[in-house]
Amino acid sequence: MTVSDFFDSIKADFSGWLKGQSEINVDVFIDPTKYEVMLPIEKLVADTKVTKQGIDIYKQKLCENQKLRPIIVVKHPRREIYAVLDGHHRYYAYLELGMKEVRCALAGDYSSVIFYLTEHGYFQPSPEFTEGLRQPAVKLHHDLKQFLTNFLNSIT
Repeated sequence: MTVSDFFDSIKADFSGWLKGQSEINVDVFIDPTKYEVMLPIEKLVADTKVTKQGIDIYKQKLCENQKLRPIIVVKHPRREIYAVLDGHHRYYAYLELGMKEVRCALAGDYSSVIFYLTEHGYFQPSPEFTEGLRQPAVKLHHDLKQFLTNFLNSIT
């Protein structure tokens, strides 16, 4: 593929997207079961910015036969391959447990540029970033619980 062919491909991808020929299915995040499909795990690609702890939590849930939300994926516009948009830890849990097929919710066909960005984790925050958000939320929850406990004890 020449450089010119590459840019023509990107231009074609984006022109269809900008003209509304490819829609972003926001509803897939609200009710992913409506868009559920079974996909072979070897057809999925996912970013590696995951934590062992997160994977282990999902492996435990799967071993306890808990039903998990489908993994939200985007399909490559020209190939039969899907990038994980939401559910990276679930994907690796399924992979480590040797699952052959997984429940996925198809968010749509996207341009190859959007697929590439998804595949390589540009929409996936790093574990350090999410931990930086999680710790204050856990502290707030703990502080609120302590406040309510103290308040209830003071009025009884």
